Formats: sequence, structure tokens, C-alpha cells
Amino acid sequence: MVKFATVGAGWIVDNFIEAARAWMPDLAHEAVYSFRKEEAESFAAKHQVKKIYTDLDELGRSDVDFVYIANPNALHYPTSKKLLEYGKHVLCEKTSVVTSEQLERLYQIADENHVVFLEAMKTLYMPQMQQICDAIKKLGNIHMAKFDFCRFSSKYPAFLQGEKPNIFNPALAAGGLMDMGIYSVYPAIYLFGVPQKIDAQAAFMSTGADLAGTALFDYKDCHINICWSKGSTSGHDTTIHGSEGVLHIENMEHIGNVYILYSDGRREDIVCWDDSELAMKYEAKKMLDLITDFDSGKEFYQSFRECTRKVIAVMEQIREKAGICFPEECYQI
Repeated sequence: MVKFATVGAGWIVDNFIEAARAWMPDLAHEAVYSFRKEEAESFAAKHQVKKIYTDLDELGRSDVDFVYIANPNALHYPTSKKLLEYGKHVLCEKTSVVTSEQLERLYQIADENHVVFLEAMKTLYMPQMQQICDAIKKLGNIHMAKFDFCRFSSKYPAFLQGEKPNIFNPALAAGGLMDMGIYSVYPAIYLFGVPQKIDAQAAFMSTGADLAGTALFDYKDCHINICWSKGSTSGHDTTIHGSEGVLHIENMEHIGNVYILYSDGRREDIVCWDDSELAMKYEAKKMLDLITDFDSGKEFYQSFRECTRKVIAVMEQIREKAGICFPEECYQI
């Protein structure tokens, strides 16, 4: 039995716990951490977990095997760093770090302690991604793609009423790009690699956080448009255009229906289901597999790490081009 703890008390942690319990009987949710005792007690009671921690060092000294981290972005790096130093495997929600230097430091600590550090970009763990890769080969010469991820934030009305929700607080490395844009950047880099040139613009809020934005990735023979927003909702659709047809991906977050519309009018269905229910089961399963049999998953682990390296570097460039800035402490190693 592999024991895990969770850091954070948001809906995404609920989803991870539900997926892990439903699909991985060899995973046991042993502990909940929050620096606020009342929150830890409430969340633990909700999920019928007996152990709570309000001290990260105590969690590090516990007997859990890995920790799923989903606290605010600015806390991802220091939380991951401390737990890796204690020899815990870590699965950290996106966006896991602010800088490439932070990422390399986490990889170094993980390697020194013979543990796994992965970013929880659930889309890339889903088996449908391989079907998408295979489908792209049928499109001929790719000349354009659009990755769109815009979702109206439940916290936006509170902001409009004068409040300052965490998700719109630059001091927590928050904002549209880090929360929504990453869902488009990750698959774009995974499928097409690092662009030769990046341009980006953003619309800012009074807090200094970016509400929405666009980025343009230029490659040798094609360009990719990235859109994100926390102030409006789109269909989250992705289209990849080639000389032979267009690949349509409904809702890249969960990879809904995927199909090709060929230039001659034919339609080929690639994926015909929506995997939104318990979609986080795949990342939970990958962590379990790596912990119990690392050698069998080593190739995947190294390739995923390399993809994360590219994504974090591109995210830095987008922020620089768009003028998205965080306080100095968010960049510390």
C-alpha cells in the first residue's frame, strides 16, 4: 500500500482524492495538510482522513510516501522543495514553479533523494494524447493551430465587488496565464516543441494580475495561437490545420471528442468520449507506478521532465513579452 497526503483544500484536491480512491485501491489517503488548523480538520473530516498536519516539517517526517500539492502557485516551489528534501515523492499542481532555475533545483533535490517530482498536468497523462499524436500525422503539412482555454472564474464577481481573491493576486504568482494559459501551452509544446519566436499580450486587472491574454508561437512553417482568460468562457476547443484536413479537439483539458475533417469533406472520429469524470486517475496511476517500479517508467519520467523544462521556459518568455510580473520573492530559489 502506497500512502499519500494532500496539501490544499480546493476542489481540485477533491477531484484528485476521488479519482485516486475510485481507481487505485493500492493508494491510501493518509493525511491532510493546511497551515490553518480549522481548514485541515474540516477537509480531513470531509474525506474521512484521520491525520492532519499544520506543520510542513511534521508532514515531512511522517510515513507517507508521496504528497499531492495544490496550494497557491507561489507556495508550490517552497512546499515541494521541503518535502523532497524529506524524501517524499511529489506530484505538484501546475504551474509548479515560476522559473526554470526553481525547476532544476527541484529535479536536483529529487534525484539526490531518489524520489519522483512531477507536475500534475493531467492532459499529458491521458492515453488519448497518443491518439492525438497519431492523428496529427494524417494532416499533411501543418500550417496553423489554435489552443483556446478560457473559463469564467467563480471568483471574478467577488473581484468586481472589490474583493481580492487569491487567484487574482500576483503576490501568489496567480493570474490567467498561470492558471488557464498553462492548459494550452503544455499540449502545444508537447506536440510541436519550442517555438522559434514568441509574442504575447495580456489584459490586466487592477490587482496587477493578468485576466486574459494571447500568445503567438512562430515555427518554421506554421504558427500557433494561444488564448486564455479567467473573465469569460469558451469551448476550450483546439484546432490543428494541415494540408490534408483539420484536427478538432473538444475541450483539451479533458480531451473530449476528437475528429478530423478532411479537405474532401470526410470525417474521421479519433476519440469519441469525454474523460472528464475522474480524469485525474491517470496522473495518480503514473505516480503509483513510478513509486513501485521506477525502472519500468523511467523513460516516461525523463521525457515528461524534459517537456516540463520546455514549458516552464516558454511560460517565462510569455510573461516577459506580455509584461506579467510577480513580486521578487516568487522568483527565489
